[in-house]
Amino acid sequence: MLLFKYVSPDATAKVFERASELSIRFGLPKAYNDPYELFLEPDPPLEDEEQRAFYNYFLGEVVEAPVACFSKRPDSVVMWAHYGREGAGICLAFDEDALVDQFPIAYVGDITYSDGPAKVSSGIVEHAFTTGKGRHTLRLLEIGHRAAYFMKRSDWQYEAERRVVVTPDAVEDRTGVLLGKVSPEALRYIILGPKADPAVKKLCQERSREWGVPLIELRIGSRTFAPFFTGADMPAGTWSGADFEKVADVCEECGEPANLSESGKCQWCDIAKEAKDSAPRRSALTMYLSLGIRKGIPLAFDGMEPRGHLVTESRRQSLE
Repeated sequence: MLLFKYVSPDATAKVFERASELSIRFGLPKAYNDPYELFLEPDPPLEDEEQRAFYNYFLGEVVEAPVACFSKRPDSVVMWAHYGREGAGICLAFDEDALVDQFPIAYVGDITYSDGPAKVSSGIVEHAFTTGKGRHTLRLLEIGHRAAYFMKRSDWQYEAERRVVVTPDAVEDRTGVLLGKVSPEALRYIILGPKADPAVKKLCQERSREWGVPLIELRIGSRTFAPFFTGADMPAGTWSGADFEKVADVCEECGEPANLSESGKCQWCDIAKEAKDSAPRRSALTMYLSLGIRKGIPLAFDGMEPRGHLVTESRRQSLE
């Protein structure tokens, strides 16, 4: 299984700071951008005051451990926009098994998304409280931690998140930033964003060459309403959910996946020069523009009336 880590352009140099290893950022959940991280409540509500006090002591403040967040998909335009800074960053593809073996102890799991909060059964709380046995309290903590760490609001569902949770001694605290050191052997692909600048590209090319890791690039086509990937051995490919798969038909001119004509081009690149030259002559609008009667193609939307102070003033004057 591949895990994908989206990285901003600013953080790329930090991730690739050393030629011998990658620095993956971990964080404590309460510092993440979701204000409801680790939110947990008993279900149904606890009626007994002493049981509430017991619950509050052990799970009122869930123990925080370092977490690294990954996605299960490399082609999310929203993730590229948010975490890859509008496509200027990169995405790293790790082999999950090789990645978790970098740490002494790691817990890995998918995030479950819900419209309600993470919950722990009040029956389990009552049982641990009633018996007072350590193993029952530990069981309560296991269930509570699983629910709190691996449940998020449905608002975040687009992330398709899978988390790696490690013990505090597995990361390095560098002035408040928690870093996990990972061998390049765990890396399977380096993916460039479509707007990556030359400095980011150069660094990724260097690490790709040094580590023997394929470098591919996400592309946003002008005629294809889905992101695709290109690489040295892949003129165009898509993410299948398990790996990158080559697309059979790729336009030889624009390089986008498409249904090809006999010329080997897509229908848009295959438009003849004569047809392109005749297109402006097919509308009176073009003539109006050339004569200066119109100053530009008008901005208008079907079924929508324009508004604004100029429109208001024009209407007021027409009524006077």
